[in-house]
Amino acid sequence: MNDAELLQQKEEMRRNQYLALNGGIAAIVAALSMVVIKAIAYILSGSSSILASLIDSVTDTAVSLITVFSIRYSMKPADEDHRHGHGKIEGVSALFQGAMLAGAALFLTLDAIRTFIRPTEITHHQFSGGMIILCIVITFILILYQNHVMKKSKSLAIEADKAHYTGDLFMNLGVLAVIVLDVFNAPHWLDPLFALCVAGLLANSATEVSSKAIDMLMDRELPEEEREEIMAMICKHKDVLDVHDLRTNKSGMNVFISFDIDLEPNLSLKQAHDIARDVELALLERFVNAEIMIHMDPHGSEMDTRHKVAGVHH
Repeated sequence: MNDAELLQQKEEMRRNQYLALNGGIAAIVAALSMVVIKAIAYILSGSSSILASLIDSVTDTAVSLITVFSIRYSMKPADEDHRHGHGKIEGVSALFQGAMLAGAALFLTLDAIRTFIRPTEITHHQFSGGMIILCIVITFILILYQNHVMKKSKSLAIEADKAHYTGDLFMNLGVLAVIVLDVFNAPHWLDPLFALCVAGLLANSATEVSSKAIDMLMDRELPEEEREEIMAMICKHKDVLDVHDLRTNKSGMNVFISFDIDLEPNLSLKQAHDIARDVELALLERFVNAEIMIHMDPHGSEMDTRHKVAGVHH
């Protein structure tokens, strides 16, 4: 990889960041549209299932607003106070999203219990069903777009947002099923029962999103298969005699990779630098959003202050 290719890669990374931002904006537009549609459907029908879906869409709107803010903030370049950039804001955002989803799940649970005790009759089935079908179409289109954005940008915020809307798709299909079944005099408890199922889905999403957010904020290592791939790429260079102390973590859309390589002790500084540079450029071809730190050791040296994890030296 030459300097021109490296510059092109940086431009691609910037485009991916703006793509993630556009994905967040698209989610806001879709969520606001569904809030209006579902609010009208709930006012006319009185269905707990539609209320559950409406509350979820209100939550999604707030979450998507937070997502756009976090992506925009994470795109700020590193400064004197944040030398590693601002990517960790995506972890903070995802953690807040998890808390909001948990709160929505609790509210739906309480409302479903109330409806079990005092059943509410569903009305305006045809109109409400049509509104939900429209929401299904909007959600499906949004998920397709977010999936494209996520593959390009690797944004945790977009991944969390996509998880919400994927759940919404199945939720809206379930709401539609409840409305159709009610036309055929289905039991009154079916409506609040589905609302409880939605609450369970929201609680599960809250757990998954919060877990990934904590992993990012706590600098959890990349998945083992990616670490093994990095090790293999480093060892592939003919002049690298050994590699150890590989450290990886993710911050927003960026990946941080640091490691030590053992080189022939008699190499000049320039020769050692050129080897490290070759390894760095090879890794950048695979990990576009990576920031790479390489420490060079003379092969056979036993002194290593960077070895901090007991029993782990790789």
